[in-house]
Amino acid sequence: MRMHTIATALPTRLAALAALGLLLTACGNESSEVATPAPDQNGDDAGDGAGGEASGDAEVELTIERSLSDDESLEPAEGFEEGTYTLTCAPTGGDHPDPEAACEQIEEAGEEPFTLDTSDMACTMQIGGPEEAHVTGQVHGTEIDTEFHQRNGCEIERFEELETVLNP
Repeated sequence: MRMHTIATALPTRLAALAALGLLLTACGNESSEVATPAPDQNGDDAGDGAGGEASGDAEVELTIERSLSDDESLEPAEGFEEGTYTLTCAPTGGDHPDPEAACEQIEEAGEEPFTLDTSDMACTMQIGGPEEAHVTGQVHGTEIDTEFHQRNGCEIERFEELETVLNP
């Protein structure tokens, strides 16, 4: 029978505790970080909607670049047009065709559809259509730079959750 003494057991336990500490520290940092708006020059929180029309005052500021994938065998949804829209919410504005409905949809969905990473998710293998959108900006203080497409079930669901924003 092998006997452990304090001299042999202690380094093993310390190494295990150090590894556990590193693992806990690294877990979730990337996805759980929430950007907080910086105060503006007047000391108010940026994005609170105060003042209304100046850039940086809106709770949501997005640029939506819409395009079609190279797959010519797929038909785009009716009314889908390539191009770029801007959208602001609180106050509502931009050149989006239906900013009120788009802002309402973002308010219901929150930031998750914009920040959700489906790359490690089990998704159905299906193609929903050739529509794509590159969305940049910020939603309630969270920086957004993401792609929307319809090349698997998870991405189709994500696209549909923001249908009014992406395909007005």
